[in-house]
Amino acid sequence: MTGADKAFETLSPNVVVDGPSSRLTSNDENATILFHEFVPVCVRERANSSEHVENLKIRIAFGFNKQKQNKVLRIQVTNDSDPFFFHHTEVSEEDYKSIKVEQSILVEFLQFPHKLIELLGECTKSYHDGKPPFLAVLRVGSGGSSLDSSLGVIETNQFKRLSHISLNLKHGDSAAVKEYLAGRLLDVQAERDSWLQAHGAVTSELISVRGDLESTRADLFAERDACGRRDNHTQARLDELAARLKLAAVEELTNTKTRLEGEFSAAEAGMRSAIEALTCRNKELESRAGDLIQTKYKLDSNLSEITSRLNTTDAELKAAKAELENLRADKNYLEKELQAHETRNARDGSRVEWLETQLKDRDELINVLKGKLDGNISHNLSMEHALDDARVAVTRAEDRLSASACEIRKGNHIIERLQAELRSAKAKAKLKSTVISQQEIVLNERQGALDNHARKHDELTHELEIANREMQVLRAQVKSQNKKLEESQALLVSNQQMIQWLNSQVNEAHLTQLGNISRQNYNPSLRLPTIKPSDFNVVRPGKSEALTFNSKRGSVASGAI
Repeated sequence: MTGADKAFETLSPNVVVDGPSSRLTSNDENATILFHEFVPVCVRERANSSEHVENLKIRIAFGFNKQKQNKVLRIQVTNDSDPFFFHHTEVSEEDYKSIKVEQSILVEFLQFPHKLIELLGECTKSYHDGKPPFLAVLRVGSGGSSLDSSLGVIETNQFKRLSHISLNLKHGDSAAVKEYLAGRLLDVQAERDSWLQAHGAVTSELISVRGDLESTRADLFAERDACGRRDNHTQARLDELAARLKLAAVEELTNTKTRLEGEFSAAEAGMRSAIEALTCRNKELESRAGDLIQTKYKLDSNLSEITSRLNTTDAELKAAKAELENLRADKNYLEKELQAHETRNARDGSRVEWLETQLKDRDELINVLKGKLDGNISHNLSMEHALDDARVAVTRAEDRLSASACEIRKGNHIIERLQAELRSAKAKAKLKSTVISQQEIVLNERQGALDNHARKHDELTHELEIANREMQVLRAQVKSQNKKLEESQALLVSNQQMIQWLNSQVNEAHLTQLGNISRQNYNPSLRLPTIKPSDFNVVRPGKSEALTFNSKRGSVASGAI
């Protein structure tokens, strides 16, 4: 067998390999039926342009031709209401090549039957849905030509109608119809033979079952007599045992009454003492609960106080930060002013040094002039004219000296004023640095208090989160317990329903058995009701049910194993 043959044996789930329906006529020998079902087909007659939808049986088989050389695909369309309605065709590989080119088919010859079967399935499915987008159309002609009909599949969408496939069929003549009907007759005969064979097997099985039924009936009567004798003997023993049990029960009742009276008095005394202890314990718990409530109120008040203090501290912290920014700005401004004063002082110092240098030069000049004056005095007699010049020069020098002295005094005043301003600026800077250090100390203290409050707040938040997690765990446990309770209740209801159903089934079977046995005219074809083991196999998660049948009372008892 080639790979293509194996592929066609597994083309479609509708393929029937064994059975009467797989037997074909002589022309379809060694062929495999791929599809043989009713399909709603729109039959259109070309003569009068009329159309109607009928359920036609389409048969698709794959095999070899008469010479058993080439593989062919046979398609037959019939109508069960009209035995002479027969259209057929054979498509070989060569024919399929031309059809593939003409109709732009994409699949190969081995895949074509499967795709055609899928299109026919879509036609059946869409027709049952009420809005058939896929429709199989059979165009029937009136002539007697060899190609007077065609089978196609049309898809209707919102835009147009698309023709997926169109195959030319031959209208069956009398010889083809006879050959097809002969093949169907052979199929019916083969099916009849198989049913006769199955009927013979069932008949032989029925005869053996009847023999088993007769033997079972005899065993049942014997067992019933034995059960009656055992019941009578057991009833006598039960009566004797009941009398003994009554006497023992009376004695046990008297002893139990006496013992219970003593136990009741002792229990009453113990209960009173327990009630008194519980009363004291209840009072202690109430006082403890009151203390806890007061503690809770105190903690709540402390929490509110801490919250308010935290808010106040936050506001103070914001104000301190703003004040710190202002102080830092003032500090920067004062540092700039100090640098400007130092620059001016340096400039004034350089000017003072220049003035002192000028003063020294003038002192030296005065000394030189004094020396010259002494020389002029010593040589006064000889140098009068020079003396006059010297006097004039001295007068000029004295004027210059007085002017320089005035300028020196002004410079000294300016230096003293600048030194006073420098001292005041240093004092102010020192005062502001002291204030800034004090503010930083206060700010650090407030920051420490704020950190303490934040740490306490974090601890309280952590405790609250732990309590919430414990609450969530408890809720999850409660939810799981409720779910288990619902599952147990559902399991109990299901078990009760199963037990009631089995009781009703076994009671009906037992009543039917008793009614049939009590009849005078026994029907040998009647079969006793049987209960399959699967009917008693009731399995539930975590529990298995054991069911037993009571033949005397006709009921089912259930118990947990």
